[in-house]
Amino acid sequence: RPDVRAYADPQPGVWEVEVESRRTSPLLDNPYTLDVNLLGAVFDPEVVTVPEAKAGTPATASWTVTNQYAALEGKLVGGPLGSAETSRPSIKQGETKTTTVEVPEGATSLDVAIGGVSDAASDLDLTVYDKDGKLAGQSADGDSEESVSIPAPAAGTYTVKVAGYSVPSGTTEYDYRDVYFAASLGSVTVDGSAPVKLGTGDSATVSGSATALAAAPEGREFFGRVQLVNAHGTVAGLGSVRIGKVVP
Repeated sequence: RPDVRAYADPQPGVWEVEVESRRTSPLLDNPYTLDVNLLGAVFDPEVVTVPEAKAGTPATASWTVTNQYAALEGKLVGGPLGSAETSRPSIKQGETKTTTVEVPEGATSLDVAIGGVSDAASDLDLTVYDKDGKLAGQSADGDSEESVSIPAPAAGTYTVKVAGYSVPSGTTEYDYRDVYFAASLGSVTVDGSAPVKLGTGDSATVSGSATALAAAPEGREFFGRVQLVNAHGTVAGLGSVRIGKVVP
């Protein structure tokens, strides 16, 4: 959007906002209003776990949302369910761990993340390749907290590689997680017509329901998200729901 800029997880410190009149502007004088808001609403618990759900039957989840920053008038937004795989592997200095992810047709996103190393001095790198073997995303800096997000990924087999660029202790454990979201898996629904009004420091209880259409693939579990967004569609807070098992 030309009138809105939003930045998720902003770094702490002083930010400078610059508004520029382009040379193509037809007017010499262009009055405008600049609104800057710092948004941050915390969902408690961050993840609601549903141990078991029946296929096609909604499972209810609820959260307490506390607004920590600017007053907010927004709404809840659900979306498609995701299929997630989580693990806690180990990796050696110079080693590369390879994982594949089968992404179905109609997936809205594929998110891959690593972190939480047992050797805090380690530097791990994350690379994702698409079904044709082409680079789809890479995250490699001076630590091991790496993530890659691919919007609207084409269906097919994606290859994830984690490289032990620097492991001073020789071996380190790390958290691995990948998740793709697709309507064919199911959905998380909320009452998006009900406004959520929260002043600074205010709390409210919100709820939604997660419906899985079938059991998750072997080694994976279903994962869904509920977002609290403002009038511009900017995400102010995020809650998640995890379905441990789906039965017929």
